[in-house]
Amino acid sequence: MPTEEIAKTITNHLKSDDGRVMRTKDSHNKIVSAFLSLLRQGNINPSAEDVAKEAGVGLRTIFRRFKEMELLYREVATEVQNAFGPETTKPWRSSIWQEQLEEMLSRKADIYERMMPYSIAAQYLRHNSVYLTEFNRRWLSIEHEIIMSILPFSPEDEPELFNAIEGTLSNESWIQYRKNHQLSPEQSHNTMKVILGALIHTYLKKKAEV
Repeated sequence: MPTEEIAKTITNHLKSDDGRVMRTKDSHNKIVSAFLSLLRQGNINPSAEDVAKEAGVGLRTIFRRFKEMELLYREVATEVQNAFGPETTKPWRSSIWQEQLEEMLSRKADIYERMMPYSIAAQYLRHNSVYLTEFNRRWLSIEHEIIMSILPFSPEDEPELFNAIEGTLSNESWIQYRKNHQLSPEQSHNTMKVILGALIHTYLKKKAEV
């Protein structure tokens, strides 16, 4: 989720009336937008040359603005975080944990589908990116905390069941169904919903037998 410091920095930067700063910012935005556009087009590992061509700027501008591609990955990760992060923290409509899980899945299905080009690229790029690896770890940690806040049991109480629910709700599961199994978004959502329902039933049955 975007921090107050990031928001303040962006606001202060945009308020600058220095022409050179604004031109630099314009080039910066073009480069980031070009990189995101290439990811959406299916180019999971755009080169500096690819980005320069898509952005309509010189290759020297790319390296002047981002001396390493890792810096560009940081900017793109921030853009994606700012776009999708707030959606993960919206209040639940229901106070019943089972319904909250189903609502979480519906929300995730929508987010995962829109994030999919970036997620697939990130799976490939983070093996060579310290920042993207850490970014993914933080994102998963937040998701873990949200699931913990919903479930009536902890990972320590029901480790296998918790892990199964977390795995079912994961972005990796969505990509697995959408890409590897060639399911539609609706089919992927329904498949995950069936699994989630079975896991909830398993917990309720186990609790009733105690």
